[in-house]
Amino acid sequence: MCFYHQHFINMKESGYNTISPQATEENSPAEQLNFMQSVVDGIEAIILVVDLNKPRLVWANDGYKRLIGFDGLRDVDFEMEQLTSRYHPQDISYLENMKDYLMKNPEDTYTAFYRFRHADGHYLWLFTSTRVFRIDRGKNIFETVSVSVDFTGPISYRKNLKQFSQNKLQWVNQSRINKITKREKEILRHFAAGGTTTEVSELLGLSPHTVNNHRKNMLKKLGLKNLAALVNFAVENGLD
Repeated sequence: MCFYHQHFINMKESGYNTISPQATEENSPAEQLNFMQSVVDGIEAIILVVDLNKPRLVWANDGYKRLIGFDGLRDVDFEMEQLTSRYHPQDISYLENMKDYLMKNPEDTYTAFYRFRHADGHYLWLFTSTRVFRIDRGKNIFETVSVSVDFTGPISYRKNLKQFSQNKLQWVNQSRINKITKREKEILRHFAAGGTTTEVSELLGLSPHTVNNHRKNMLKKLGLKNLAALVNFAVENGLD
């Protein structure tokens, strides 16, 4: 029995509810484990338990085969290179960064967007949330459990997608956005709405020279080259 299954047994013995709402005390441990197995295999996500110290993959649910196209991972040890070689070259630092962060912050959750190669060769965009699963320093064990969702395909409910993207970009670019004054943001909103320098100056009661100076200052503060890039930054970050 793999450690993952044993963990569910330990949870049951400790009083955790690991069975379905319809289950009763008459359910055998095997039935309860089968239910939990069907849950973790049925969700449209990849669940991995990885020992980052060994390093080795401890366990993977069926989502790994279904979403990524690879098989043969359950309850077996294999070389971590088989996993790490599938990260996009620009995202190969993800695992090391995640390990460093969780080693220092074992109670936290590490989240990330990165690209992972499907069995047929194309890359998927995955969003992954990872937490520490088990630490045993005496046995050199540092296991994490991660849940990954494929963000590559179409999103059915798209109503809040733009706002979500803008909010995240605002967080990433907050230090740059903070450099812009209230007046500059006001001018930027008018530029993003399609206004010309003359139109913006008339709307705000400023001279065209003053508006141009504000535009140049914003370009310098944000490290951008032209008005088109400035407008694009405004739209992406919800400053329009």
